Amino acid sequence: MIQWDRLLSMGELDGNAVRPLVGDSWVRCVSSGVDPARTSASTPLPEDGLQALLERESELVGASGPIMAQARDSLSDSGTIMLLTDPSGLILETEGDLSTLDAAERIRLIKGANWNELSTGTNAIGTALSARGPVQIHGSEHFCAGIKGWTCSAAPVRDLTDGTILGALDISGQKSAFNSHLLPFAMAAADRIAAALACREMQRRARLLEYALGRQSRIACGGLILLDRKGRLVKADARAGLALAAIGIELEPQSTFLMEPANPGFPGHVGSKLPDWLQPDWIEPVVEGGERLGTVVILPEWFHQRVAFVHGALPRYKLRRVVEFIDAHIDQPISLENLAAAAAVSPFHFHRQFKKATEMTPHQYVIQMRVKRARSLLAQSDLPLVEIAARVGFSDQSQFSNNFRKCTSVTPKAYRTAAMNGILTSDTQLGERGLQA
Repeated sequence: MIQWDRLLSMGELDGNAVRPLVGDSWVRCVSSGVDPARTSASTPLPEDGLQALLERESELVGASGPIMAQARDSLSDSGTIMLLTDPSGLILETEGDLSTLDAAERIRLIKGANWNELSTGTNAIGTALSARGPVQIHGSEHFCAGIKGWTCSAAPVRDLTDGTILGALDISGQKSAFNSHLLPFAMAAADRIAAALACREMQRRARLLEYALGRQSRIACGGLILLDRKGRLVKADARAGLALAAIGIELEPQSTFLMEPANPGFPGHVGSKLPDWLQPDWIEPVVEGGERLGTVVILPEWFHQRVAFVHGALPRYKLRRVVEFIDAHIDQPISLENLAAAAAVSPFHFHRQFKKATEMTPHQYVIQMRVKRARSLLAQSDLPLVEIAARVGFSDQSQFSNNFRKCTSVTPKAYRTAAMNGILTSDTQLGERGLQA
């Protein structure tokens, strides 16, 4: 209590007197204006608001059912209760010792109440969600005065696919019920709920794959992408993988395509935030038996044809990286290793893939780019030829003139004269092969 009083009166803590996790939480509470004299959580949600919350979190509540039912018996006469919350700290379910449930009502440790750290101060539920890890808060470690008579242990419930926090599992009681084993108990219960949710998700994904196999056999398209209910990649066929690779999209297990679905029942709803390349009419929500399994993205054939590239060639997005690198370093020596690094490909494979994409060797392409820059300087400036040679990366004027003549069939001097007289050759796209759409 001394350190708590010191923080409230002087705005500082003795760093060694309070656990860092607790001290950091207290500081957050002070910074956010949490009332240290608070004796309970704020007014819980009204009945209709609570029902809407329970409906929205029905999957989490359903997965926790067996664990909460077990707590009803195992925590009876233990002086403790088990609570399940949503990711924001709103309590969804409570079970356990009846007398403790009665006492919990006095501090509003009840359904629909918000135990977010910045609402109700330092407590295991709110601090576990803020710290994104298991937390045990005992007695005076609570920030709000009216909660200091309690002890609580909580652990986040995570989505095992991507680590997203889905809620929290807490075991609380009056501080006389403190037991160091309550935190491992809460962690184990949270893990069981996470495993149950993961099992349900795997079953949905299996059904989604079955649906897609049937869908694929009935249509001709430019590729199929399967997404789970959160818009995360489940599977993509080879044609979709090639088409997306060509526009610089690498398909990874954690790839997410449908962000912040506006309608939790149907990702791809018109309000969803979609990537620029993805059009709403390519999206087909998959619902089976009233349950949404995920989403199928059906790429049209024209999309695949538009972005398709030669098999074994350097993908276009990597080719663009190389061209940008050459353009930025045109006045410097450029090695095969430099170009391969820009494309994130080994030099051996880069040389072969680059030639297949452009019908030129990397060295030939660099020369063409240097000559292209020189043409511009010759036509738009009166710089001496030796200066132009240096600016486009040739070692001397002789090397510049020889390479310029090979590429354009005229000398730099003749090209400049033609430019001044308004007579130019038609090779303005020289050096850009391989980048045509």
